[in-house]
Order: sequence, then structure tokens, then C-alpha cells
Amino acid sequence: MTVPSVLTGLCPIPLTALLDSDRVEVRRPVGLASLARLDRLGRPSGPVVARGDRVAFLLAPDTAEAVPELLHWLGWGAELRLGLTARAAEPPRVPRPRGAEEAPPRPAPRPEGRPAVWLRPAGPVTGLDLRSPDLLRLLDCLADACARDLMGLAPAS
Repeated sequence: MTVPSVLTGLCPIPLTALLDSDRVEVRRPVGLASLARLDRLGRPSGPVVARGDRVAFLLAPDTAEAVPELLHWLGWGAELRLGLTARAAEPPRVPRPRGAEEAPPRPAPRPEGRPAVWLRPAGPVTGLDLRSPDLLRLLDCLADACARDLMGLAPAS
């Protein structure tokens, strides 16, 4: 598989940029194959982040909740178990007020793990939203790549 042109000039980003966004996550080989296909077709994908063995396609706020229904509408129901996961942005942590000794102890900070890197940096558009036909194209491309990967087929060209 050829490496998409978007992989040039990788730079680390804070993990909070990933956790503060609605996103669709897939395995890294599936995400890279999908990016390559979207590039060949000239289709936008919005910002894309890689971390470890996962690739996250960032979405506009409050979009992740609708992803399962959109996939079902496209013919990619949950029963297929594609390995495509929609995640909502994690809520911000609220600091404990001074002098609040009775409050339960804070949870331990999340481990940073491997750094996240931009595969396609965020630009003026922070992520695809529900009004964008490109969101449906992105989800269909990702679902197709996941299904091909599950069946052991080569990525679509």
C-alpha cells in the first residue's frame, strides 16, 4: 500500500485536541487506506489524527451521536461489527474549588501514551458536520475499508 501524501510533515499534537473532538476511529491500516482513497477521489475528510494503532477522523461537535444511524441508513448496520467507532468529545474536567476538602479525590490523570500526530491538519473547517454530504461519503468509505479489511481483501482503489 502506498503512503498517502498527507503523511508528510507529521507533527505531534496535544492529546487534548483529540479528546476534545467528536470523532470516528478505525484501525490504522484502514484509516490510511481510506485517506489514500479519499485523496484519489478528491474528497474532503476533515482533520485526521493518528495515535498508536488508531486513526481518528475528527467531526464537528455533536456529530458522533448520529454516526450509527447514518451508517445503518447507508447499509452498514452495527451487526456487521466493522470496527468503526464513533466517539463524542470527552467533557471538560471541572477543577475543584478551593477549600472543598469534603469533595472526593480527583481521579488520576490520564496517561499520555503515544503522542498523537496530524495526518491531515485542522484548517478553517474543524470537522465534517451533519449538513455535509462529505460526512456520508467519509462514513461510506470508512465502512467499505473496514469490511474489506475484515474479509482480507485489498483496499479499494
